[in-house]
Amino acid sequence: PKNINSLSCRYRMRINRRFIFRYYWLIAIFGLILGIWLFIQFPVSDNSITLLGSVVAAVLGFCYFVLQQKLSETALFKELFTEFNKRYDVLNDRLSVIATSYPEQEITPLDVNDRQTIIDYFNLCAEEYLFFKEGYIHHEAWRSWCAGMTWYFDREPFKSLWAKESSTKSYYGLSVPEIKKGAA
Repeated sequence: PKNINSLSCRYRMRINRRFIFRYYWLIAIFGLILGIWLFIQFPVSDNSITLLGSVVAAVLGFCYFVLQQKLSETALFKELFTEFNKRYDVLNDRLSVIATSYPEQEITPLDVNDRQTIIDYFNLCAEEYLFFKEGYIHHEAWRSWCAGMTWYFDREPFKSLWAKESSTKSYYGLSVPEIKKGAA
C-alpha cells in the first residue's frame, strides 16, 4: 500500500507539473483577475495599491519561476536523452548480433561478453524507466524506447536472461508489462 500511494502521488505531481507548464499563462491571468477583484473590493487606499502591486509582482514571479523551471527541465531532458542514446549507440551493434546469433528453440549458453552486454542494456533500460517515472523523460521518447525494448525482450537470449535478472528486483520496478504499456 505504501508504494502504491507513493507512485500515485508522484504521478499526480507529474500531471500537475505538466498542467502548470502548459497552462501557466491561464493560471497567471486568473491570479491577476483575482487580484484586480480584491483591489476593487477594498476602498482605494495605500493598502489596496500595495495589494495590487503585490498581486502583479506575484503573478510575474510565478510566470518567471515556471518558465525557468520548464527551461531547466528541458535542459535536463536533453542531457538525459543524449546520454542514454550515446550509451545505446555503444551497445547497438553488439545487441543486434546477439539477437540474431542465438536460436530461439535451443538453449545455448551465453558468452560472458554477450551476457555483460545484455546486462548493460537492461541497466540502461532501467535507468531510462526511472527517469521516465520521475517525469523527466517525455512520453514520446519513452514510447519509442519501449518499442525497441519490446523487440529485444521478446527474443532469446534476452527473454530468459531477463526472467533471471528481473527476480533480483534491481531494475527500479521495470517489467515487461511496463515496457509493453509504454510501447502502446
